[in-house]
Amino acid sequence: MSGLTLSQQYMLLASDPAVHKLVPPVKQVMQTYVCGAGIAGLLLEGRLRLHENGKLEVVNATPTGSAGADLLLAQCSAAAKPKTVRKWIHDLYAHRRFRVPFCDAEMAPLVADGLMSEERRKVLFVFPRTVQTPDPAAVHRIVQHIRSGMLAQPPADDATVLLVMLLDASKLLKAYFSPYEQQELRDRLKALQERQVNNWSIVRQVRRAIDEIHVVIVTTAGM
Repeated sequence: MSGLTLSQQYMLLASDPAVHKLVPPVKQVMQTYVCGAGIAGLLLEGRLRLHENGKLEVVNATPTGSAGADLLLAQCSAAAKPKTVRKWIHDLYAHRRFRVPFCDAEMAPLVADGLMSEERRKVLFVFPRTVQTPDPAAVHRIVQHIRSGMLAQPPADDATVLLVMLLDASKLLKAYFSPYEQQELRDRLKALQERQVNNWSIVRQVRRAIDEIHVVIVTTAGM
């Protein structure tokens, strides 16, 4: 959707309480996917590049106008040596010192624009906690944008394709789409890849990065 980063769109869908009626999302996992969406968005924009050896390289570190993206670029630029996507994601998952500021930076415009509300609560009446709830209308607009771009009138823009990939990797497609629609979305991804061979290389690279996110979360969480 226009005006929202890939991370922000994913954050709105992933934090929807209607999706997690019984068990709230694991914040560490959701935040890692949000950071992964940030990496995916910068790859798509050509700000980051993924080498064949899997290592990320900063191509353009000039200010983007997005506080979250600028934080991510600065973090990648400050690395002593290039890291693989898997290493970046592992570090983001394991250490909150960057993961949380990035997510806060992506969250702030959503709260300011009324797309996300915040409520202070206490766990067991003692421990303070902030609960973020997305505006249902904003969630609906994103889902409908996916439907119109991927199911009704393809081809979709690359950002919508990547959002579908992220939702699929994090098992959230089923929260918003019927089994039939889920299969249609996966079939569209495959068809787009076959038809747009020349333009698909960057999307394929991002898919590789998304797969790394899933591998890191599954293997690390199971330790």
